[in-house]
Amino acid sequence: MHQRPEPPPLRLRSVQVRNFKAIANSGYVRLGPVTVFVGHNGSGKSSLIEALETYQSIVLDGLDTAMQRWLGIEHVRHFAASQDEPKGQSRALMSFDLNLGPDVFAPKTGTSLHMEIESDPDASQIRISEETARHANGKLFDRSGVRDPGRSILTFPGTQGLEKIANHIRDWQFLSLQPERMGLPVPQRRTPGRVRLARDGSNIADFLLDIQRRDPSALEGIVQAIGYVLPYASDLQPLLTSEIERKAYIQLSEAGHPVPGWMLSTGTLRVLALLALLRHPEPPPLILIEEIENGLDPRSIHMLVEEIRSATLDGATQVVLTTHSPYLLDLFELRHLVLVARDSKGEPRFHRPSDDASLREWSQEFAPGRLYTMGSLHEAVK
Repeated sequence: MHQRPEPPPLRLRSVQVRNFKAIANSGYVRLGPVTVFVGHNGSGKSSLIEALETYQSIVLDGLDTAMQRWLGIEHVRHFAASQDEPKGQSRALMSFDLNLGPDVFAPKTGTSLHMEIESDPDASQIRISEETARHANGKLFDRSGVRDPGRSILTFPGTQGLEKIANHIRDWQFLSLQPERMGLPVPQRRTPGRVRLARDGSNIADFLLDIQRRDPSALEGIVQAIGYVLPYASDLQPLLTSEIERKAYIQLSEAGHPVPGWMLSTGTLRVLALLALLRHPEPPPLILIEEIENGLDPRSIHMLVEEIRSATLDGATQVVLTTHSPYLLDLFELRHLVLVARDSKGEPRFHRPSDDASLREWSQEFAPGRLYTMGSLHEAVK
């Protein structure tokens, strides 16, 4: 009996965001296996990442919980949206459009997701006013029968056929690492199930313990890779305290001497978290990392770029980065870049430099980082 082949993994192929933070309308932003967002401070790079994180929170936790991070929808809504709003009338505050499919290079034939959020004039009540999910086969799901105005149809009982989409979104991994918290012991998770890495990386020790339980060879590979950055380190392991409260922590061995996690450098902790994600036996389908170069020397950056290439090569995961580093840009090709720049009205615009014929020609002589520092990327989109 022939076994049915595993379906190809889903990928986020494009996203469009309206009226969220700095973004009035992002337009459709195409994403590949690796996408690197670059732009000046305040250009709007982070707004797109935060929009995706907010969308994930709406799907998983509900609209109210998602807006609590921003202390209310009135603070995260694009500032110009209220100026265009008819006085005393409610209107769509923000919207999210996503396209997911098994092939990031295919035309838009996958599952299309649309969500609009609306409030009353003083934002005292908010709701998901419109939401649809359309499969490639034409099957359409909408909010018919959904009584909870703050709950997404993706996690509503009875919408069979959307479970895979909901699971994909649930497993997105956002990272904004805080090394000062990563080395400290943390309570061990003891209930069954996969340990997710916290956004700030604070539970890295428990995350590594979970990897060790699932696939000891994967942890060995992470330790070997960290040895490239720290050749003096003979070992690095996640351990458990035996005190009243069981806690997980990491410990490095140097010349036979133990070095606890809270004594490790910020760069070491950052590299460790990134390696753990990229080499996980079941990596997240989408990893989004803000300013990956922070606290890292060029050798570590180069190694991580190679790890990203390896992790995305077989489709196991998809990576989105933001950066200000010309050195990092030089390690990628022009086709990986999305330039974020403000237009004459001050609105963020998202451009693919590889769509510009002159920049493609320039890229034969100059690496992307050089084109960025020369100002050629910005000149091409004016």
